[in-house]
Amino acid sequence: MIKLINSEGEQRILPSTIFFKRVPFDLNVPFQHLPGRDGAIITGTPTIQPRLFTLEGRIYHQGDKEKVKREADSLLAFLMAVPIEVHLGDRFLISYPQGMPQQWIDEGIELELQIPMLAADPYFYGELVELTLEGAEIIVVSGNARAIPFIKTENSAADFTMTNNRTNQEVRITGASGIIEIDNFNHKVKVEGVDRLDLANDEWLISGFSLLPGENLVSVNAKAKLSFRPRWL
Repeated sequence: MIKLINSEGEQRILPSTIFFKRVPFDLNVPFQHLPGRDGAIITGTPTIQPRLFTLEGRIYHQGDKEKVKREADSLLAFLMAVPIEVHLGDRFLISYPQGMPQQWIDEGIELELQIPMLAADPYFYGELVELTLEGAEIIVVSGNARAIPFIKTENSAADFTMTNNRTNQEVRITGASGIIEIDNFNHKVKVEGVDRLDLANDEWLISGFSLLPGENLVSVNAKAKLSFRPRWL
């Protein structure tokens, strides 16, 4: 069963006759050939490529042409509210439809279709995890890739520090005055809703802050809410 959720929060369960045929996983390893020598040298960090996949199959309603047309029209309208969460079990890809080529069969009794999709973010995501931290606590993260959390202090703060002792990453905000919000995914800092990236430490600006799969010992100097979605490759 494939469940879709569009940007307006509408849900759609696709018929069992529509399915994933292939979900690619491609790595890009930059390299340079060496003239006159065997092999090559790696020139950069390997990266995960966007996922290009296709939902394909048929819509059929016991020969009811009008019902087939209505379902196709409704699906097209649904897909226009992007991005689309494409759910497979307890995980989903954040995807953008690239069209919906159609082939009508038996004078419209049956519709064969393809929905090519682009997942610019190649990770599968899980259910949102929300925690309140105070002092030092162990956070257990599922998935097999780093999770990127959103952080918000519970009360007004002048200085805030969060450290992950497993990764040795630290985010430190100095000289604030108010509720602090830290978006580690987009590298943004807000104090009372105002952008204040200038208050963040240089180490965070370079390496960010993340949680590894498994146990992470995380410490804070002020009570804060932390939310994240586990990720899978």
